[in-house]
Amino acid sequence: MKADEFIREVEEELKQERLLELWKRWGNLVIGAALAIVVGTAAWVGWQRWQEAQRRAEAERFAAAERLFVEGRDREAMEALQAFARDASPGFATVARLLAAAAAERAGDGARAEDALQAVADDPAADPLLRDAALVQLLARRIEREDPRLLRARLEPLAVDGNPWRHAARFLLAATEVRAGQREAAVAALKRLIEEGTAPEGLRSRARELLEALGAEGQRATS
Repeated sequence: MKADEFIREVEEELKQERLLELWKRWGNLVIGAALAIVVGTAAWVGWQRWQEAQRRAEAERFAAAERLFVEGRDREAMEALQAFARDASPGFATVARLLAAAAAERAGDGARAEDALQAVADDPAADPLLRDAALVQLLARRIEREDPRLLRARLEPLAVDGNPWRHAARFLLAATEVRAGQREAAVAALKRLIEEGTAPEGLRSRARELLEALGAEGQRATS
């Protein structure tokens, strides 16, 4: 379908069914963005924990499990990381579960990915930064099936100024509006995200793509 035909169709059919169909097409962008954030943060925190605590034996066990993930042996990595997390110290356990979730995602095991993310999101001993990262990823996976009102209630605290995950949460809030059939609210939220100079370029680029798919005029992000 040509771009002008697609835009014309969106303009003619601004109904909830159409927006739901649109979300199915673009929802993978949300999961991809959240996954990249989680994996990058997990690697950084894992190194910091190793540096600070100098738990060499534990660090070596973690490194062996992480190596499987880096090599793309996802099912082996998932099992090894989950096994490691069961008796690891809190910091290492959190990072291991996040990487296990990423390995499960790559292996196509969505249920195991959600279980690992839920374990982190519910763990009071987990670092709040990583607990929120897990929650962002978990909510990204559930946008297609969870009540938009519940999604908003869980995302809004993450979207406040000062929260490290605010930009990802704001993108997910915009995607929630798409899911709910609230096109105008989604367009307004996406444009605000694009205009934010502190938002990561990857998220701003995805916001522009989703705006275009919605038939709204995209805006160029400032460099």
